[in-house]
Amino acid sequence: MPSTQESPPHPRRPRQSWSETPGLSPRPDGWRMRLHRSLVAAMKRMPRPVIRLAADAYIAGETRAEALALTDRLWKEHGLSSTCDVLGEAIDSEEQAQEYYEEFEAMIEELTERRHYANASIKLSGLGQLLDEERCFERTRALLEIARDRGQFLRIDMEDHTTTDSTLGIYRRLREVGLDNCGVVLQSRLFRTEKDIEDLAPWKPNVRLCIGIYREPPSVALQDKTEMKHHLLTLLEKLWTHGQHVGLATHEEWVIHEAVELAARLHKPPEEMEVQMLLGVPRSKIQRELLDMGVRVRLYVPYGHQWHAYSMRRLENNPDMLRMVAANVLTKPFRRD
Repeated sequence: MPSTQESPPHPRRPRQSWSETPGLSPRPDGWRMRLHRSLVAAMKRMPRPVIRLAADAYIAGETRAEALALTDRLWKEHGLSSTCDVLGEAIDSEEQAQEYYEEFEAMIEELTERRHYANASIKLSGLGQLLDEERCFERTRALLEIARDRGQFLRIDMEDHTTTDSTLGIYRRLREVGLDNCGVVLQSRLFRTEKDIEDLAPWKPNVRLCIGIYREPPSVALQDKTEMKHHLLTLLEKLWTHGQHVGLATHEEWVIHEAVELAARLHKPPEEMEVQMLLGVPRSKIQRELLDMGVRVRLYVPYGHQWHAYSMRRLENNPDMLRMVAANVLTKPFRRD
Protein backbone atom coordinates (compact mmCIF):
# COMPACT_ATOMS: atom_id res chain seq x y z
CA MET A 1 0.00 0.00 0.00
CA PRO A 2 1.47 3.38 -0.92
CA SER A 3 2.50 5.55 2.02
CA THR A 4 -0.01 8.22 3.04
CA GLN A 5 2.39 9.94 5.44
CA GLU A 6 2.40 13.67 4.96
CA SER A 7 5.75 15.23 4.16
CA PRO A 8 7.00 18.62 5.33
CA PRO A 9 6.88 21.48 2.85
CA HIS A 10 9.75 21.37 0.41
CA PRO A 11 10.81 24.10 -2.00
CA ARG A 12 10.01 22.98 -5.53
CA ARG A 13 12.76 23.20 -8.11
CA PRO A 14 11.45 25.32 -11.00
CA ARG A 15 10.68 23.21 -14.01
CA GLN A 16 12.67 23.83 -17.13
CA SER A 17 11.26 25.09 -20.37
CA TRP A 18 11.39 23.00 -23.53
CA SER A 19 14.56 24.71 -24.71
CA GLU A 20 16.23 24.38 -21.30
CA THR A 21 15.43 20.72 -20.71
CA PRO A 22 18.36 18.42 -21.56
CA GLY A 23 17.67 15.80 -24.19
CA LEU A 24 14.56 17.44 -25.63
CA SER A 25 14.16 18.61 -29.19
CA PRO A 26 12.22 21.70 -30.23
CA ARG A 27 8.58 21.16 -31.01
CA PRO A 28 8.24 19.98 -34.63
CA ASP A 29 7.56 22.91 -36.91
CA GLY A 30 5.14 23.01 -39.83
CA TRP A 31 7.34 21.46 -42.49
CA ARG A 32 8.40 18.62 -40.21
CA MET A 33 4.81 17.81 -39.39
CA ARG A 34 3.90 17.89 -43.09
CA LEU A 35 6.81 15.54 -43.79
CA HIS A 36 5.65 13.25 -41.01
CA ARG A 37 2.12 13.10 -42.42
CA SER A 38 3.49 12.37 -45.89
CA LEU A 39 5.64 9.52 -44.58
CA VAL A 40 2.74 8.03 -42.62
CA ALA A 41 0.53 8.24 -45.72
CA ALA A 42 3.24 6.43 -47.69
CA MET A 43 3.53 3.71 -45.06
CA LYS A 44 -0.23 3.15 -45.14
CA ARG A 45 0.15 2.18 -48.80
CA MET A 46 2.97 -0.27 -48.12
CA PRO A 47 2.31 -4.03 -48.14
CA ARG A 48 1.39 -5.43 -44.72
CA PRO A 49 4.52 -7.66 -44.54
CA VAL A 50 6.68 -4.55 -44.78
CA ILE A 51 4.75 -2.86 -41.97
CA ARG A 52 4.98 -6.05 -39.92
CA LEU A 53 8.74 -5.98 -40.25
CA ALA A 54 8.81 -2.35 -39.14
CA ALA A 55 6.50 -3.01 -36.19
CA ASP A 56 8.32 -6.16 -35.09
CA ALA A 57 9.95 -4.59 -32.04
CA TYR A 58 6.68 -3.12 -30.73
CA ILE A 59 4.36 -6.12 -31.09
CA ALA A 60 4.79 -9.38 -29.16
CA GLY A 61 3.23 -11.35 -32.01
CA GLU A 62 -0.19 -12.44 -33.16
CA THR A 63 -0.78 -15.19 -30.59
CA ARG A 64 -1.18 -15.47 -26.83
CA ALA A 65 1.66 -17.97 -26.69
CA GLU A 66 4.03 -15.43 -28.24
CA ALA A 67 2.99 -12.74 -25.75
CA LEU A 68 3.37 -15.06 -22.75
CA ALA A 69 6.76 -16.27 -23.92
CA LEU A 70 7.90 -12.67 -24.20
CA THR A 71 6.65 -11.75 -20.70
CA ASP A 72 8.61 -14.70 -19.32
CA ARG A 73 11.74 -13.65 -21.16
CA LEU A 74 11.46 -9.99 -20.11
CA TRP A 75 11.18 -11.01 -16.48
CA LYS A 76 13.80 -13.76 -16.37
CA GLU A 77 16.42 -12.00 -18.47
CA HIS A 78 15.86 -8.35 -17.58
CA GLY A 79 13.67 -8.15 -14.46
CA LEU A 80 10.99 -6.27 -16.40
CA SER A 81 7.30 -6.68 -15.59
CA SER A 82 4.62 -6.71 -18.29
CA THR A 83 1.04 -5.78 -18.93
CA CYS A 84 -0.47 -7.80 -21.78
CA ASP A 85 -3.11 -6.43 -24.11
CA VAL A 86 -5.05 -8.10 -26.89
CA LEU A 87 -5.26 -5.71 -29.84
CA GLY A 88 -8.98 -5.67 -30.53
CA GLU A 89 -10.47 -2.20 -30.23
CA ALA A 90 -12.09 -2.19 -33.70
CA ILE A 91 -15.17 -4.15 -32.65
CA ASP A 92 -18.41 -3.78 -34.60
CA SER A 93 -20.45 -6.81 -33.51
CA GLU A 94 -21.42 -8.66 -30.36
CA GLU A 95 -19.77 -11.77 -31.79
CA GLN A 96 -16.43 -9.99 -31.99
CA ALA A 97 -16.85 -8.63 -28.48
CA GLN A 98 -17.46 -12.15 -27.21
CA GLU A 99 -14.35 -13.42 -29.01
CA TYR A 100 -12.34 -10.65 -27.37
CA TYR A 101 -13.79 -11.62 -23.99
CA GLU A 102 -12.91 -15.27 -24.49
CA GLU A 103 -9.34 -14.41 -25.46
CA PHE A 104 -8.93 -12.38 -22.29
CA GLU A 105 -10.47 -15.12 -20.20
CA ALA A 106 -7.85 -17.51 -21.55
CA MET A 107 -5.09 -14.93 -21.01
CA ILE A 108 -6.11 -14.43 -17.37
CA GLU A 109 -5.98 -18.19 -16.79
CA GLU A 110 -2.45 -18.37 -18.17
CA LEU A 111 -1.26 -15.31 -16.25
CA THR A 112 -2.12 -16.92 -12.91
CA GLU A 113 1.36 -18.38 -12.43
CA ARG A 114 2.91 -15.15 -13.74
CA ARG A 115 0.84 -12.74 -11.64
CA HIS A 116 3.82 -11.41 -9.66
CA TYR A 117 5.37 -10.00 -12.86
CA ALA A 118 2.58 -9.79 -15.46
CA ASN A 119 -1.02 -8.61 -15.64
CA ALA A 120 -3.56 -7.82 -18.33
CA SER A 121 -4.90 -4.54 -19.72
CA ILE A 122 -8.36 -4.47 -21.29
CA LYS A 123 -10.01 -1.98 -23.63
CA LEU A 124 -13.71 -1.62 -22.98
CA SER A 125 -14.37 -0.87 -26.65
CA GLY A 126 -13.16 -4.38 -27.38
CA LEU A 127 -15.77 -5.71 -24.96
CA GLY A 128 -18.57 -3.88 -26.77
CA GLN A 129 -18.62 -0.52 -24.95
CA LEU A 130 -19.85 1.33 -28.03
CA LEU A 131 -22.39 -1.35 -28.91
CA ASP A 132 -24.08 -2.07 -25.59
CA GLU A 133 -22.59 -0.52 -22.46
CA GLU A 134 -24.51 -2.80 -20.10
CA ARG A 135 -23.25 -5.96 -21.77
CA CYS A 136 -19.77 -4.45 -21.77
CA PHE A 137 -20.07 -3.92 -18.00
CA GLU A 138 -21.17 -7.51 -17.46
CA ARG A 139 -18.28 -8.88 -19.52
CA THR A 140 -15.81 -6.68 -17.65
CA ARG A 141 -17.29 -7.72 -14.32
CA ALA A 142 -16.98 -11.39 -15.25
CA LEU A 143 -13.33 -10.96 -16.24
CA LEU A 144 -12.56 -9.15 -13.00
CA GLU A 145 -14.23 -11.87 -10.95
CA ILE A 146 -12.14 -14.51 -12.72
CA ALA A 147 -9.01 -12.45 -12.15
CA ARG A 148 -9.87 -11.82 -8.49
CA ASP A 149 -10.32 -15.53 -7.85
CA ARG A 150 -6.83 -16.08 -9.27
CA GLY A 151 -5.19 -13.25 -7.35
CA GLN A 152 -4.79 -11.01 -10.37
CA PHE A 153 -5.06 -7.31 -11.14
CA LEU A 154 -6.57 -5.95 -14.39
CA ARG A 155 -5.98 -2.53 -15.90
CA ILE A 156 -8.98 -0.88 -17.59
CA ASP A 157 -7.44 1.07 -20.44
CA MET A 158 -8.56 4.50 -21.60
CA GLU A 159 -9.29 5.55 -25.17
CA ASP A 160 -10.25 8.91 -26.67
CA HIS A 161 -12.17 11.57 -24.73
CA THR A 162 -15.56 10.49 -26.11
CA THR A 163 -15.37 7.33 -23.98
CA THR A 164 -13.95 8.80 -20.76
CA ASP A 165 -17.27 9.29 -18.95
CA SER A 166 -18.42 5.79 -19.86
CA THR A 167 -15.11 4.19 -18.86
CA LEU A 168 -14.91 5.93 -15.48
CA GLY A 169 -18.60 5.19 -14.90
CA ILE A 170 -18.01 1.48 -15.47
CA TYR A 171 -14.99 1.61 -13.15
CA ARG A 172 -17.10 3.14 -10.38
CA ARG A 173 -19.79 0.49 -10.81
CA LEU A 174 -17.17 -2.24 -10.55
CA ARG A 175 -15.82 -0.78 -7.32
CA GLU A 176 -19.35 -0.43 -5.95
CA VAL A 177 -19.90 -4.19 -6.33
CA GLY A 178 -16.67 -4.87 -4.45
CA LEU A 179 -14.23 -5.47 -7.31
CA ASP A 180 -11.10 -3.60 -6.26
CA ASN A 181 -8.61 -5.64 -8.32
CA CYS A 182 -8.78 -3.14 -11.18
CA GLY A 183 -7.18 0.16 -12.08
CA VAL A 184 -7.83 2.99 -14.50
CA VAL A 185 -5.83 5.14 -16.91
CA LEU A 186 -5.80 8.94 -16.80
CA GLN A 187 -4.32 11.20 -19.48
CA SER A 188 -2.47 14.42 -18.78
CA ARG A 189 -3.44 15.99 -22.10
CA LEU A 190 -7.12 16.24 -21.12
CA PHE A 191 -8.27 19.34 -19.28
CA ARG A 192 -10.71 17.26 -17.24
CA THR A 193 -8.15 14.95 -15.64
CA GLU A 194 -7.46 17.04 -12.54
CA LYS A 195 -11.17 17.02 -11.69
CA ASP A 196 -11.36 13.29 -12.45
CA ILE A 197 -8.59 12.73 -9.91
CA GLU A 198 -10.56 14.62 -7.27
CA ASP A 199 -13.81 12.83 -8.12
CA LEU A 200 -12.12 9.41 -7.95
CA ALA A 201 -10.15 10.17 -4.78
CA PRO A 202 -12.55 8.35 -2.40
CA TRP A 203 -11.85 5.12 -4.30
CA LYS A 204 -8.04 5.62 -4.25
CA PRO A 205 -7.74 3.91 -7.65
CA ASN A 206 -4.54 2.35 -8.93
CA VAL A 207 -3.79 4.72 -11.83
CA ARG A 208 -1.76 4.43 -14.99
CA LEU A 209 -0.86 8.06 -15.68
CA CYS A 210 0.15 8.90 -19.23
CA ILE A 211 0.00 11.70 -21.80
CA GLY A 212 -2.37 9.73 -24.03
CA ILE A 213 -1.89 8.66 -27.63
CA TYR A 214 -5.17 9.91 -29.10
CA ARG A 215 -5.30 13.21 -30.95
CA GLU A 216 -7.82 15.38 -29.16
CA PRO A 217 -9.41 18.74 -30.14
CA PRO A 218 -8.20 21.98 -28.51
CA SER A 219 -11.56 22.32 -26.79
CA VAL A 220 -10.83 19.36 -24.50
CA ALA A 221 -7.07 18.90 -24.46
CA LEU A 222 -3.65 20.50 -24.37
CA GLN A 223 -1.97 20.60 -27.77
CA ASP A 224 1.66 21.16 -26.76
CA LYS A 225 3.59 18.02 -25.76
CA THR A 226 5.83 19.94 -23.36
CA GLU A 227 2.80 21.23 -21.46
CA MET A 228 1.39 17.70 -21.34
CA LYS A 229 4.62 16.40 -19.77
CA HIS A 230 4.76 19.14 -17.15
CA HIS A 231 1.07 18.55 -16.41
CA LEU A 232 1.88 14.86 -16.01
CA LEU A 233 4.20 15.70 -13.12
CA THR A 234 1.62 18.01 -11.53
CA LEU A 235 -0.99 15.25 -11.66
CA LEU A 236 1.51 12.69 -10.36
CA GLU A 237 2.12 14.80 -7.27
CA LYS A 238 -1.62 15.12 -6.68
CA LEU A 239 -2.13 11.35 -6.94
CA TRP A 240 0.80 10.55 -4.69
CA THR A 241 -0.39 13.13 -2.16
CA HIS A 242 -3.69 11.21 -2.09
CA GLY A 243 -1.73 8.07 -1.25
CA GLN A 244 -2.44 6.31 -4.55
CA HIS A 245 -0.34 3.82 -6.48
CA VAL A 246 0.65 5.23 -9.86
CA GLY A 247 2.18 3.57 -12.89
CA LEU A 248 3.90 6.54 -14.54
CA ALA A 249 3.86 5.90 -18.28
CA THR A 250 6.58 7.90 -20.04
CA HIS A 251 9.76 7.47 -22.06
CA GLU A 252 11.09 10.95 -21.28
CA GLU A 253 14.12 10.58 -19.05
CA TRP A 254 13.83 14.10 -17.65
CA VAL A 255 10.25 13.37 -16.59
CA ILE A 256 11.39 10.16 -14.89
CA HIS A 257 14.19 11.97 -13.06
CA GLU A 258 11.76 14.66 -11.90
CA ALA A 259 9.42 11.91 -10.66
CA VAL A 260 12.23 10.27 -8.72
CA GLU A 261 13.04 13.62 -7.07
CA LEU A 262 9.36 14.16 -6.31
CA ALA A 263 9.16 10.73 -4.68
CA ALA A 264 12.12 11.63 -2.47
CA ARG A 265 10.46 14.90 -1.42
CA LEU A 266 7.28 13.01 -0.52
CA HIS A 267 9.28 10.31 1.31
CA LYS A 268 7.98 7.67 -1.06
CA PRO A 269 10.32 4.65 -1.15
CA PRO A 270 11.48 3.41 -4.59
CA GLU A 271 9.64 0.10 -4.23
CA GLU A 272 6.36 2.03 -4.22
CA MET A 273 7.17 3.60 -7.60
CA GLU A 274 6.38 2.11 -10.99
CA VAL A 275 7.41 3.37 -14.43
CA GLN A 276 5.70 1.99 -17.53
CA MET A 277 6.93 2.03 -21.11
CA LEU A 278 6.01 0.65 -24.52
CA LEU A 279 7.61 -2.53 -25.76
CA GLY A 280 10.35 -1.80 -28.27
CA VAL A 281 11.16 1.78 -27.33
CA PRO A 282 14.94 1.82 -26.67
CA ARG A 283 15.28 2.83 -23.03
CA SER A 284 17.41 0.01 -21.57
CA LYS A 285 19.80 2.36 -19.73
CA ILE A 286 17.16 4.24 -17.76
CA GLN A 287 15.25 0.99 -17.18
CA ARG A 288 18.35 -0.55 -15.61
CA GLU A 289 18.91 2.56 -13.46
CA LEU A 290 15.34 2.33 -12.17
CA LEU A 291 15.54 -1.39 -11.49
CA ASP A 292 18.80 -0.92 -9.60
CA MET A 293 17.03 1.67 -7.44
CA GLY A 294 14.25 -0.81 -6.66
CA VAL A 295 11.64 0.83 -8.92
CA ARG A 296 9.37 -1.54 -10.82
CA VAL A 297 9.52 -1.12 -14.60
CA ARG A 298 6.63 -2.51 -16.63
CA LEU A 299 6.39 -2.83 -20.41
CA TYR A 300 3.16 -2.75 -22.42
CA VAL A 301 3.09 -6.03 -24.39
CA PRO A 302 0.42 -5.97 -27.13
CA TYR A 303 -0.42 -8.90 -29.35
CA GLY A 304 -3.11 -10.03 -31.76
CA HIS A 305 -4.23 -9.96 -35.35
CA GLN A 306 -5.06 -6.25 -35.25
CA TRP A 307 -1.40 -5.29 -35.03
CA HIS A 308 -1.64 -3.30 -38.29
CA ALA A 309 -4.25 -0.81 -37.01
CA TYR A 310 -2.30 -0.42 -33.75
CA SER A 311 0.95 0.23 -35.61
CA MET A 312 -0.64 2.81 -37.90
CA ARG A 313 -2.16 4.66 -34.96
CA ARG A 314 1.17 4.77 -33.14
CA LEU A 315 2.96 6.04 -36.24
CA GLU A 316 0.32 8.65 -36.98
CA ASN A 317 0.27 10.08 -33.47
CA ASN A 318 3.97 9.98 -32.63
CA PRO A 319 6.51 11.52 -35.05
CA ASP A 320 9.40 9.97 -33.08
CA MET A 321 8.02 6.50 -33.76
CA LEU A 322 8.97 6.72 -37.44
CA ARG A 323 12.59 7.25 -36.46
CA MET A 324 12.49 4.29 -34.10
CA VAL A 325 10.79 2.11 -36.71
CA ALA A 326 13.49 2.98 -39.24
CA ALA A 327 16.18 2.10 -36.71
CA ASN A 328 14.42 -1.18 -35.97
CA VAL A 329 14.37 -2.18 -39.64
CA LEU A 330 18.02 -1.24 -40.19
CA THR A 331 19.31 -3.04 -37.09
CA LYS A 332 17.10 -6.15 -37.27
CA PRO A 333 19.69 -8.25 -39.19
CA PHE A 334 22.22 -7.60 -36.42
CA ARG A 335 19.97 -8.11 -33.40
CA ARG A 336 19.73 -11.25 -31.31
CA ASP A 337 16.01 -11.89 -30.76
